Amino acid sequence: MSVELIAYCGLYCGACSFRVAFEEKNRKHVTAMPMKYDYLKNAPLEHCAGCRMDNRCGDCEIKDCAVERNLEYCSLCNDFPCDKLNRFNNDGIPHHAESIGNLNLLKQMGTEKWADLQNEHWKCKCGERFSWYLTECMKCLSSD
Repeated sequence: MSVELIAYCGLYCGACSFRVAFEEKNRKHVTAMPMKYDYLKNAPLEHCAGCRMDNRCGDCEIKDCAVERNLEYCSLCNDFPCDKLNRFNNDGIPHHAESIGNLNLLKQMGTEKWADLQNEHWKCKCGERFSWYLTECMKCLSSD
């Protein structure tokens, strides 16, 4: 499990709906996203290496701040949780609401253990992967 999949804000890029849709070749991960993302739901599926490597999510003041402060992730900052992170965590986008809790757990557990926990959390017992908005295994549901 690669720590490159840990976003500075505490999101786990390995559960990103766009990333999982591309890797699993299953657009359902994207179509299950909130209406805010409707304009992207028919876009070609493309690989994303995560915000540490590729940042396809666009400009990010949280990433910029963490990089400027030479931080691995935000909960290592003396100002944690800052206004930027609080706004992000409370912006109404469901998966963003996990940020501060994830960062607290990340700081407590360390990167390797947290990354392993996330990798397991976002995977069905059958091996199929979940994403932020497709949290039930379509393979297992269809075989019931």
